[in-house]
Amino acid sequence: MNVGTWLSRSVLAACMLALAAFSASQADAWVLVVAGSVTVAGFTLSGGPRGLVLPAWAVRLSVLGGIAWGALEVFARPGAEDAARAVGLVVAAGICVKAWDRRVPSDWRQVLVLAMVLCASAALHSSDFLVGALVIAFAAALVPAAMLLQLHAGGEAVAAARRAAVPAGRRAPALESPLGAASARGMRRVATVGAVSGIGMSLVVFAVFPRELAGDGGGRGRVSGFRPTIDLWSGGRISQSSRVAMTVRLLDPQDRPGELTMPLRMRGAVLDSYDPAEARWSGSGRFSRIRRFRTEPSGGFEPLSQRAREERSNVWTQEVQMRSLASDRVFSAWMPLAIACDETRIFGLDRRTAELVDIGGGRLGRPGSYRIRMQAFPSAAIVQAVLPSSTPFPAAGDVGFPVPRVGEIAARVLAEQGPENLPTDAEIAEDPSLRRTRARRIAAFFESWLSGGGFRYSTDLSAYRRGEGDDPIVQFLDVHRAGHCELFASAMAALCLASGVEARVVTGFIATEYDGVSDRYVFRESGAHAWVEVRVDEFQWMTFDPSPLAELLAIQQANRTWLDGFRWILDPVEFTWNSRFAGFDARAQAELADRAGEATRAAQAWLAARARDASAQAERFFMQGAVGVAWVASVAGTLAAVGGILAVLAARGRRAASALGARRMGPVARIALARDAGFYLEALLVLDRAGVAKPAWRTPLAHAHELRLRSLDASEAFEAIVRRLYAIRFGGVRPTRGARREADDLVAELRRALADGYTR
Repeated sequence: MNVGTWLSRSVLAACMLALAAFSASQADAWVLVVAGSVTVAGFTLSGGPRGLVLPAWAVRLSVLGGIAWGALEVFARPGAEDAARAVGLVVAAGICVKAWDRRVPSDWRQVLVLAMVLCASAALHSSDFLVGALVIAFAAALVPAAMLLQLHAGGEAVAAARRAAVPAGRRAPALESPLGAASARGMRRVATVGAVSGIGMSLVVFAVFPRELAGDGGGRGRVSGFRPTIDLWSGGRISQSSRVAMTVRLLDPQDRPGELTMPLRMRGAVLDSYDPAEARWSGSGRFSRIRRFRTEPSGGFEPLSQRAREERSNVWTQEVQMRSLASDRVFSAWMPLAIACDETRIFGLDRRTAELVDIGGGRLGRPGSYRIRMQAFPSAAIVQAVLPSSTPFPAAGDVGFPVPRVGEIAARVLAEQGPENLPTDAEIAEDPSLRRTRARRIAAFFESWLSGGGFRYSTDLSAYRRGEGDDPIVQFLDVHRAGHCELFASAMAALCLASGVEARVVTGFIATEYDGVSDRYVFRESGAHAWVEVRVDEFQWMTFDPSPLAELLAIQQANRTWLDGFRWILDPVEFTWNSRFAGFDARAQAELADRAGEATRAAQAWLAARARDASAQAERFFMQGAVGVAWVASVAGTLAAVGGILAVLAARGRRAASALGARRMGPVARIALARDAGFYLEALLVLDRAGVAKPAWRTPLAHAHELRLRSLDASEAFEAIVRRLYAIRFGGVRPTRGARREADDLVAELRRALADGYTR
């Protein structure tokens, strides 16, 4: 099998891996099926001298058409995720078209560049373990493909140069393949350098490239898993993955495990700020009032306040074991009082919302497990102790929602279907405690209204279109009346805020699956959920979930397959990937940079100390006067002589490299080659003086055959010289002293044969 065949197969493998990575990142199997089939057919049918290839004009027209379509898609959907998808599809189409193009080195390079762009797009769009594995496989396939392309391009370039150098009317001889141990060692060195360089560059890119560009793990077409923000315009179909994100063991105040009678929700992020321009929920002033706590493997629970340390009534414990999810968020079912971890970590507590985050503390990756003590209904004293920055109960006029249309809908629904005898503003002014009654009743009403039969739970948001002045919450309430939990929670929070009731959206996980063998709740990726917390007292927030729970659980249960058992085995691998690689964010980069800085400063200090010692020794030495000066002069003279010798040897090595086609060798290798193959250089001088010099375009063996026209003895002598050269140049043979004498004898025989003229 020749280099061209191996090159075609390796480039095809790289293209298929790039297409598979992009297809996995988009969760669209049709990309791999369609584009992969077209690409395989193109590589198969267009190969060979009579292959079916597209005309050049057709290739250019197809590429321009794909670029035009991609530009229109970008203008129609200017979002970053939509634009990245459009660019990826254009690149995939370009690979399909180039698979049917002609076979020259420039085309191979273009195909590999397109595959690299497509693979990079997949890596930026998704951080899933499958995508990462395909990207790593692509990188492994790219190294041999690039090496084979270099060999193929080099062979084509040499053949073209020889054809151009051949005089008119003459035919260039066939190239001689450099076979032997030296060639094999050279290829191994090239492969090793390529692999090491690729790994090194990958590590550098991995260490410095900001993973935040990949988004929150979402993207168009796949909006699954926990996210610390909510973007209501991120359309597409939510993927209902059955991968286990984490398991939770819940212990009651008597440390007995058990199952609750209601679904267990794990708080991750609190979102109380809505941007109507982007339709995005986020945390206002996130972690502006954060407090840090350090845990040790044997330190037990770290209390979040002194008052929490003394709390003993109704304290529950949750034991969290992460499976595939690696997040900086620390999930808690209720109000956290203390935290413990089997690793040395630093956790941060937002003293306004009770959100917990993993800050790190000098160790890369995310914690694999942690334990939290908590209370479901904490007293006002506990809340004030743990959350001293909690905002006070706002006045009724200070609560609102920035989309006026939502306020109109809330007023209309409350007037037509709302609860009767709601406390009026005058009554609340006389008795402020009635605000709590009003907040509870309004929140319960909106929860019941949204979860009733008038709205439908759906994971498909393809019908939502962003228009000028449109808001997805308004579309959900007035037009579509169907959506997933993020829309239900957003709608309820917006309706409550528009009605003067303080509310916020919470994202996290929900689970009803309980494993009685291990006494643990199982939280799957499809259990990523959003609900609402409503302020019902000065220091109390109550949970409301407007999503139709029965429909939500039915959809999750319908997506269970027999593969779930195998995913359980793969989950720890995915956690390691997400924690150590995909989760290598700006915080981990900063920690790595700090460590590198400390190591660099230590190395600089060591070098400075050694330099000072050397300077002191030199100063003491030269204090000896004339002896020191003479010593320096002798050293300088010796170095100058050695430099002159090395310069002469280097010049001889360059001449040998030029004559032997070894210009890419290093200086030491050139000098060694000039010494070992000096007999061949002497033979070339003999041929030149005899008027039968070897042309640059003719191979040595071909010239030996041409010498038969002058002298058969000269031809045989020069052929023997060439065979010895090949053994040294490509076979890795180091000539002995006897072999050098034999080579000199062959040169002398060549000189005599050319002097005698034609002999038989």
